[in-house]
Amino acid sequence: SLMNGCGVDPWDVAALGANVHAWLSGLGWACFGIMIAGFAKSFEIFNFVVSAVLTPLFLIAGTFFPLDGFPEWIQALAKLNPLYWTVELVRDAVLYGFEWVDLAGVAYLILFALVLWRIAIVAMTRKLID
Repeated sequence: SLMNGCGVDPWDVAALGANVHAWLSGLGWACFGIMIAGFAKSFEIFNFVVSAVLTPLFLIAGTFFPLDGFPEWIQALAKLNPLYWTVELVRDAVLYGFEWVDLAGVAYLILFALVLWRIAIVAMTRKLID
C-alpha cells in the first residue's frame, strides 16, 4: 500500500475518502431538491418525487441488495444512478481501498452535481423572477 511506512493511518484516509464521496453526492442531491422546488407548481409534487423517483433509485443503489440478483437491464440502469456510485465509492474507500477505477465514479458524481447545480440555478431563477 502507498500509505505503509509514511505515518498515515489507512483508516483515516478511508474515512476522508468516504466523506468526500458522501459530500459530492450530497451536493448533487441538494441541487436535485432545489431543482424540484424550482420547477414544482405545488408542494404536493414532492410526494410524487419521493415515491416515483427517489425510492426506486434508493432500492437499486446496491445498498440493501446486491445487484447481481437483478436482471441485466436493471444492473445497467443502476450504473446510471448517482446513489449507486456513492455506495460503491464509500464501500471501496472503507473496505477495499482506493482503486484507479474509482475515479470514474468520482467524475460521475462531480458531473451529476455540476449538471444539477446549473439546472437548479435556472429553475430557481425562473421561479423567483416569475
